Amino acid sequence: MKVYLVNILLLIIYGVIFLQDSSQTKKKIFCTLASLNWILLSGLRHLTIGADTIKYGYYFEKAKQIPWAMLWNERVDIFIHGSMGKDPGYIVFEKLLQLFTTNYRVYLILIAILFTVPMGIWIYANSYNPLMSFIIYSCLFYSFFAVTGTRQTVATAIVVFGGYHFIKKRKFLLFILLILIAMGIHYSAICYLPFYFIANKEITNKYLALCGGTFIGIFLFKEYIFRLGSKLIGYDQYLPFEETGTTWTFSIFLIALTIVALLKRNEILKNNAEAKYSMNALLVAALLVPFTFVNPAAMRIIQYFSLSIMLLVPEIIRSFEKRERFFVFFIACSTLIVLLIRNNPTYLFFWQL
Repeated sequence: MKVYLVNILLLIIYGVIFLQDSSQTKKKIFCTLASLNWILLSGLRHLTIGADTIKYGYYFEKAKQIPWAMLWNERVDIFIHGSMGKDPGYIVFEKLLQLFTTNYRVYLILIAILFTVPMGIWIYANSYNPLMSFIIYSCLFYSFFAVTGTRQTVATAIVVFGGYHFIKKRKFLLFILLILIAMGIHYSAICYLPFYFIANKEITNKYLALCGGTFIGIFLFKEYIFRLGSKLIGYDQYLPFEETGTTWTFSIFLIALTIVALLKRNEILKNNAEAKYSMNALLVAALLVPFTFVNPAAMRIIQYFSLSIMLLVPEIIRSFEKRERFFVFFIACSTLIVLLIRNNPTYLFFWQL
């Protein structure tokens, strides 16, 4: 716990030093230092930190035993039939990194770099307040992307942080290429494909009414839709009726944030027309919330869209009058830190017992 709180304190110190004016150079320095914090925290964690860290170490060692010739000879089975397990592109990804290192610790650091550097660039290029964006990540998203879901972490970096630019520039072929690459590593990345067609939607009353009706429909038929969707994307092992309590806090937070964003949408879009991308992503995430009450595994899909919170919350704060912004920022940060403390996460560096 203390390590995570120290990290947030360092982020605030960096913010005080480098974000007091509109200097792009200082903003870049802040994002670099904040990213470095998370590269170190993620890459130097003990193998017991993160539910899947040890498991991915086993996969990494197993990949060493599979020769390139086998991957080449069985390429059709690997990529079409999945003869070497689900998300067969991940083993190719591992083998490519093993050209540079066969040490799992170094591999973890590389994974941290491959996710955090694109995220830092994404925040630098698109966030009104990078400090708020990194605090949100440090309280809400780190537990999955920094210490747990290696395959989806890589896939997310590709389609969300890489694909965001192509969505804005309307370069569909390049976007679909990223989707295809990411799908090989974690097939759930296909769920981000429809966002290309949704991201640019104007936030009108008619559109919001449609979203509201869709939410009601999803809520009423959530079990059937979840079961069908799981089969379509090849994850039908995620059956309904698992324990859902762990998603309540985040789901309530997400819905509440959606309501606030919609209430402030005119001010937000007046300040930044591109905020519609983040608002549309948040709307998609909110529409998917009912599935978390069927199975918490639905959070894996919501994660692709809920990352937009990191860009949207700074815009919500910006939509308030200048004299109110610090107070809103303080309340937002305090709420996030309380949520972090409430979760009481543990952290150990790899040299600690």
